[in-house]
Amino acid sequence: MIRSILFLIPLFFLFSCSAKLECPKSISADIPPTGQTPPWKAGSFDLPTDRPMDGRSAFFSLSDPADAYAARLHLVDHAVRSLDLQYYIFKDDRSGNYLLYRLLAAAERGVRVRILLDDLTTTGVDREWAILTCHPNIEIRIFNPNPWRRLFRNVALLLNIETLGKRMHNKALVADGRAAIIGGRNIGDEYFIRNGPLMFIDYDIIAIGSIVPEISNAFGIYWRSDEARAAKEVLTGRFTREDLNASLAKFLDRIRRFEHTDAYRQIGRSSFYRRLGEKTLRLTVADKAWFYYDLPQKVSQSETNTTTHLSSRIREDIESARKEIVIVSPYFIPSGPMLEKLKSERERGVEITIVTNSLASTDVAVVYSGYRKYIRPLLEMGVRLYEVKPVPLEETKLSRAERREQRMSLHTKMILIDDNRLVVGSANIDPRSVKLNTEYLLEIENKKIVREIREVLSEEIDERYLYRLAWERYPTWAANGEEAYYGVVWVTKEKGKTVRYYRPPNVGFFKRLGVALFGLLPIEGQL
Repeated sequence: MIRSILFLIPLFFLFSCSAKLECPKSISADIPPTGQTPPWKAGSFDLPTDRPMDGRSAFFSLSDPADAYAARLHLVDHAVRSLDLQYYIFKDDRSGNYLLYRLLAAAERGVRVRILLDDLTTTGVDREWAILTCHPNIEIRIFNPNPWRRLFRNVALLLNIETLGKRMHNKALVADGRAAIIGGRNIGDEYFIRNGPLMFIDYDIIAIGSIVPEISNAFGIYWRSDEARAAKEVLTGRFTREDLNASLAKFLDRIRRFEHTDAYRQIGRSSFYRRLGEKTLRLTVADKAWFYYDLPQKVSQSETNTTTHLSSRIREDIESARKEIVIVSPYFIPSGPMLEKLKSERERGVEITIVTNSLASTDVAVVYSGYRKYIRPLLEMGVRLYEVKPVPLEETKLSRAERREQRMSLHTKMILIDDNRLVVGSANIDPRSVKLNTEYLLEIENKKIVREIREVLSEEIDERYLYRLAWERYPTWAANGEEAYYGVVWVTKEKGKTVRYYRPPNVGFFKRLGVALFGLLPIEGQL
């Protein structure tokens, strides 16, 4: 622990002569892979594959939160030249601080670290990010920054929703241009640490091979774009050396305390680390892989200018299905055109399963107001529709008090097509991902990867963990001879028995009322 703290000491001297942030540095160029090692070789990351690469790409699923965090730490710890991180949310919490700690260690050993952050959620931590930019090997850029940093930040957002309401939703980590992690997870405790008040069910995938330079190139496009500005030009806050000393002491104290928690030990016991140590970890070489991305100019141009959009790829993937489509999306608002596309696939005989959040499990209840009006059309066309319960999947292992304190929420963004294709990334099936935010998508063609994911889904698509939605007759109706009343029914299993709910379960009256009222507003395009 002492050695790992020593690299932070030079930071004291960076600030010894100045009371304000003055760390001028030029923007670095991309560092392409060099030497005799081909770009698809894992190099120092020790990530073997199940067969020869032969110029292709290989992947390993990170569905378990501890595995997902361990994989990030592994890439950070073993990078020797560069680390590029691009995130919508990077929280100032235990997992966020500890990842920064390891990034600082990498920077101290000479690794160039670039961090590209969306500006929507950086409120209140300008000074913390500004301090990091003073390390000679760390650069930070802020995407689509809000010019009002403090008191009027939210007012500026409301007054300029056409621009500031469009965000960089991408999530990626690229190490040495040779290994990358793509998926739905931001950086924060709810994505990686079990047994917290909120736990996201999420999915990432680690990649090596020929696809990684494409991901690295996309990062470079965003990094150099006019929509991204150097942190030193955006972030505010003055601090003295005494302020810095106090901040550093608090930071190191948080790190020490985290290293003595069960959450930290869970990461050390992760299957990813165990299999690495046992040399049983194998990445699956895919037959084909494609990487798609919105251009960063999407946030500064009209939403009708689809030349910057990747959304057409999702439509093409759905049209190419022969037998089955499984869509997993935490925020599901298909809109008219997507609904027609799903209907046309059902008429061709394609089976469609959709898994999304229930009103009780979603972390953005207003989105449910946009989704609820599509429930009946989806059910009537024969779509199998499921909603996630707000309880842990391992609920039988927890006490009643623990179940009350925890809430599960779906955050996975994934499409399975037939038995051989996986589409995964940052995009939801909603108007915001299609028209407003920028996104990444990775498409993989490989039966083994899809089969492994299907095996996990087959265990989790269970009425013990999900609500199955149906359109059924309600148990009471008018007694004067009128037709029976039909509506949405939430079917689930509780204590081994099938239970039916005739209104969104596990939520109170006022939450249901709020969603109903939001549903009356013309806001679907912003959801």
